[in-house]
Amino acid sequence: MEDSRSKRIGFIGTVLFHAGIIALLFYLGFHTPLPLPEEEGIVINFGNTDQGAGNKRPAPSQSKPARKSKPSPKKKETVKPIKETASSPKEKILTQNTEDAPALPSAEEIAIKKAREEKAKQIKKQKDLAKKIELEKKRLAEQTRLEEEKAEQERLAELERERLAEEARQQKIASINNKTKNAFGSGTSNANSQGKTFPSGNQGQENGSPDSDNYTSSGLGNKGYSFDLKGRNSISIPKPNYNLQESGKVVVEVTVDRNGKVTNARSGVSGSTTTNITLLEAAKRAALKAKFNSDSKAPAYQRGTITYHFQLD
Repeated sequence: MEDSRSKRIGFIGTVLFHAGIIALLFYLGFHTPLPLPEEEGIVINFGNTDQGAGNKRPAPSQSKPARKSKPSPKKKETVKPIKETASSPKEKILTQNTEDAPALPSAEEIAIKKAREEKAKQIKKQKDLAKKIELEKKRLAEQTRLEEEKAEQERLAELERERLAEEARQQKIASINNKTKNAFGSGTSNANSQGKTFPSGNQGQENGSPDSDNYTSSGLGNKGYSFDLKGRNSISIPKPNYNLQESGKVVVEVTVDRNGKVTNARSGVSGSTTTNITLLEAAKRAALKAKFNSDSKAPAYQRGTITYHFQLD
């Protein structure tokens, strides 16, 4: 009960306090003071236009003749700057707001331009790549040519060394035969020396016949060639076509397929006795035209040799 009474007292006190505050506000703030205050303003400079510039006030006109008189040059100079000011009506009309702004490219134009630039870059890149590939091909071709020339020169030099070594061997054999013949004294027998050239010796070929009197022939009859291709027979071996007074033996290494066709030829291999380019090329061309029998059981590519004997007419 005591608590409820205290609350009622507090509530009543609060209501009375706020009611007093509201009455005080009505009394002090919610009325208009009388008399009303006069309106206040600012002092405006005397003139005859809404625009003007400068710090000096023009002298006021006193009479009509003075107003009708022509303005002095000094006054004209004063008027011109006024007309050229940014606040003049004429300049308000001729503002820069009427100037056209630069047109910006559209998204489609930008995309087209970008695509063209990209395409031009790709074309240039492809041209540069093609040029680079062409230069590399030329370089490799030149390098291959130089290597082939070097290999050919080395091969010909080797053939020349073999020829010189063979000549030295033949001379040594001839010298030994002469010494052997003189060791038994002179006689009418020529069993240790046979032939038609100098010096003395047994002229002929190692695979020749002891009963033959032909000392300069190839020992191969009228054919002038021989071949070595194991298990194969020749169908046609053309003769070399050349026009040169030169003699010698050219051995050509050939590669023959199962059909009997010569697929590759290399002239001047071991056993050749000449390094003459004309004879070597003639033998190579003839060997490439040679034909052998077909053999399905033969190797896919079988190697052999064709030997050509060139003689002086």
